Amino acid sequence: MKGVIRSLPHLQEAGFEIEVWCWRCDIEFAWHNICILPQFGNYRVVGSFVFSWMVRLKSWWMFHVKKQRRPDVIYSIAGYLADCDVCHVHFSPFDWEKRQALLGIHSPRDFIERIINLLSLYQARQFLRYTTAKRVICVSDAVANDVACENPTLNIQVLPNSYDPNQFHVGVRAQYREKMRKDLGYKENHKVFIFVSTGHYRRKGFFLAVDAVKKLQTSHPDIRLLAVGGTQERLHSLQDQLGETFEWLKFTGTVPDVERYFAAADGFLFPSYSEAFALVEVEAAACGLPLFLTPHHGSEMILQDRINGRHIDFDVDSICLVLRDFIEKRWVPQPGVYLKKALDVHAYAEHLTSILSTAASLKKEVLNEASDT
Repeated sequence: MKGVIRSLPHLQEAGFEIEVWCWRCDIEFAWHNICILPQFGNYRVVGSFVFSWMVRLKSWWMFHVKKQRRPDVIYSIAGYLADCDVCHVHFSPFDWEKRQALLGIHSPRDFIERIINLLSLYQARQFLRYTTAKRVICVSDAVANDVACENPTLNIQVLPNSYDPNQFHVGVRAQYREKMRKDLGYKENHKVFIFVSTGHYRRKGFFLAVDAVKKLQTSHPDIRLLAVGGTQERLHSLQDQLGETFEWLKFTGTVPDVERYFAAADGFLFPSYSEAFALVEVEAAACGLPLFLTPHHGSEMILQDRINGRHIDFDVDSICLVLRDFIEKRWVPQPGVYLKKALDVHAYAEHLTSILSTAASLKKEVLNEASDT
């Protein structure tokens, strides 16, 4: 969603009058038509479903009951409003369902995750079956394939997530590396792998990363794991799940300047089970970090194996073998090769504007043909 939000000023400059429907708005825009939908309490895990019901109710009231004129383009995140002109698919519940089935259920949290994703699957299938969208935007090739399997008649276009080159670039390592490593307590001989997430730690492979680094400690005691992101409450829960503290594992909690932590690291370790197109992978690559990624959705858009990183399997032993090759310098990334398929914020805004403009034109043509007949 970061790319969409960053594109709003560009859309406004292109002549779009924008109205945003949301529960909360933390950003000040140059326009005032922000529609804050009513929120009764904290819905937590079912929030997306409640929000979608409220969006549908408001849409029905405005366009069917009050007969208000529909906008030229209605843009919706997939799952919210099927009666739209453009929808954006940011995640694949189809892929996550497959992974969950393989992982199994081992805790109440796992059970809740499974139920929530089954609801998401039903919501996604209903949406993709009945949507009126003229364009369906997917964040990666793999997500696009999942959507096409559900409804091959949809007009699908891939638009990779964007990153801010002013914040994420190779210069940050030279600028912040020495100070950040000192602040974090790392010595020159420490090999630091960074893992970044604000939640969903099981899905994102955090425990795989911990187990791999733990196993490597016997032969490479200078290896370190830096876990960035997460609330203090969630981090305490993670620590309880781990059952012990490790001198080589450091939690930072949520930080506003993740690029500085990238600068302190030597590699980005992200053995996620299911993604769509993880923005953090793009940002890490833009900072020049070699990527160590499992074959999850979106990795095909960013990782060039043995060039800017390495593929790793969903297995601790195989992860250790790949990391050991890097630590012992049997494999080194090619210099100057960081990004495969990613867009900066300006290019992303131009692509999104073009998609919405095309959808608006198509809608006008249909309306004109209908009025002529």
